[in-house]
Amino acid sequence: MTMILKDHAEEPRDIEARVSTLVAASDTHAVKISDHGGLLVSMDDDLSKIQVEFRAQRGMLQALHDTQSEHVTQLREHTAILSDHSGQLAEIRVGVQTIIDLLTPRPGSEN
Repeated sequence: MTMILKDHAEEPRDIEARVSTLVAASDTHAVKISDHGGLLVSMDDDLSKIQVEFRAQRGMLQALHDTQSEHVTQLREHTAILSDHSGQLAEIRVGVQTIIDLLTPRPGSEN
């Protein structure tokens, strides 16, 4: 309604100024959107790299878990073998001591 009441001679200049302002604002927004688009692509690349590294670390942790489990199993087996050997060593010591006692002359005996 205000536009109708204005002087028709000033109207084209007013419209040109408004259009120029809108074009400048649109260009500014376009540049910002373009910058944001580049940032979004960069963020997406970073997230992809992080996911790849996370998968690699998860794989290494799983390998470490598997290796540790194998080592624990071997350690249990070795502990059982060592315990068995310790018992056998005690029996051997008793046997050796018995032989030594049999070979050692007793006081009061002839040999």
